[in-house]
Amino acid sequence: MVETHIDTTENQVLWVVAPTRSLSWPEARRWLCVISLIPLASGGLFWWFGAPFVLPFAGLEVALLWAAFYYVFWQGAWREVIELSPTKLVVRKGRHTVTERREFDPCWVRVELAPGLGWRPNSLCLRSHGQATVLGDFLTDGERQLLAKALINALAKSR
Repeated sequence: MVETHIDTTENQVLWVVAPTRSLSWPEARRWLCVISLIPLASGGLFWWFGAPFVLPFAGLEVALLWAAFYYVFWQGAWREVIELSPTKLVVRKGRHTVTERREFDPCWVRVELAPGLGWRPNSLCLRSHGQATVLGDFLTDGERQLLAKALINALAKSR
């Protein structure tokens, strides 16, 4: 998902690139509680009828399901912020804090959209003076193409 914010007073364009998430964490917790009832109830039923070893495996299944959901939400917190001003192009990446920051001169930066080979998706990359950064690994091919076009158009207007 790509959000574009244009500030005409300071002549800046800001793109926020984030993975698409269909559920919020509270909604996911509610669904996980409902889904967790099925294996826990069946494990409790087996325990009641004298098969006590089913319940620990049902608990393990529920724990792995919660861990998988948490990992997906943790990955979904990744953000890439691209800020274009007349003097610089700044790319910031990270989850809750910035872990990677690259700064480019907008006059020299080159947007490259390499086509995918076979089953591999295409890749979007910004390059300038030996520096490179890959953008939107989690985007679909169509979203990546739209972002590349928007970057190319905004860079052409700023030059």
